[in-house]
Amino acid sequence: MIVLTGPTGNIGTELLNLLSAQEDPPPYRVAAHSPERLRARLGRDVPAVAFDYDDRSTWPAVLDGATSLFLLFPLPSPRTVRTRMVPFIDAAVAAGVGHIVYVSVPGAQAGPIVPHNRVEAHLRASGVGYTILRCGFFMQNLCRAVSTHGVDIVERGELFVPAGRGRTVFLDARDVAEAVRIVLQDPAAHAGRTLTLTGPWGLDMDEVAAVLSTALDRPVRYTRPDPFRFAARLLRRGVSWDTVGFMAIVYTLTRWNRNDTFTTTLPELLGRPATTMEEWARDYRPVFDERAWT
Repeated sequence: MIVLTGPTGNIGTELLNLLSAQEDPPPYRVAAHSPERLRARLGRDVPAVAFDYDDRSTWPAVLDGATSLFLLFPLPSPRTVRTRMVPFIDAAVAAGVGHIVYVSVPGAQAGPIVPHNRVEAHLRASGVGYTILRCGFFMQNLCRAVSTHGVDIVERGELFVPAGRGRTVFLDARDVAEAVRIVLQDPAAHAGRTLTLTGPWGLDMDEVAAVLSTALDRPVRYTRPDPFRFAARLLRRGVSWDTVGFMAIVYTLTRWNRNDTFTTTLPELLGRPATTMEEWARDYRPVFDERAWT
């Protein structure tokens, strides 16, 4: 039994799409904050159960009979390492989970200042089989409801992120979901591995705006806001402080050229090239045209 956390996140959404599209998928269970909302979106047959990191009474039903776990860290912070991730990993191991696929970030090895570092360390010390996937910046962040970047792109013709002139190696969550599925098909072959997954090459935000302009058939320009203007606009829209703070950290790292890591690991795992920004933008044009923010 495979358990999926984060079914509405970048990777979780695509992984659930892959599993539900299989003719004979492996047994799986979706740990959802709102199972009814998930079923309303994806269909009544989605095998979803209620899950809340902050309500440990929901954990036993999620982990019952589980053999593998896809683990996502929602809004990472030092506090939630202690209150959510470490206790849940311990509960999973105690419940008999044999392998955990954990989504981390490039640079997690830098030390405890990166919350993912402590989760990675706890996984390694737990004795459970694990595969750590350090994932770069997702292309899907450009059209997520939580980021509101799509609103700026469509309504203002702006790529409004405080990334300066830094470069980012963008990554398609669909590729990562496929990589997760490959790992879950044969966990033993990937046990103990820490893999850094990236897209095919780095882009600065002017180049991203040019790709979006072509694919969406509308002018998009990169406006280089400073972090304060960025935070003020998103907070006025009702984006939470935690989310704005997390994005500000990500874009500050980009300004410092710390998100330009490149590896060939993903195409080697997939057996094909990683998806380019041009390909992704063409595929996702309907999301922007219909304002169907995910």
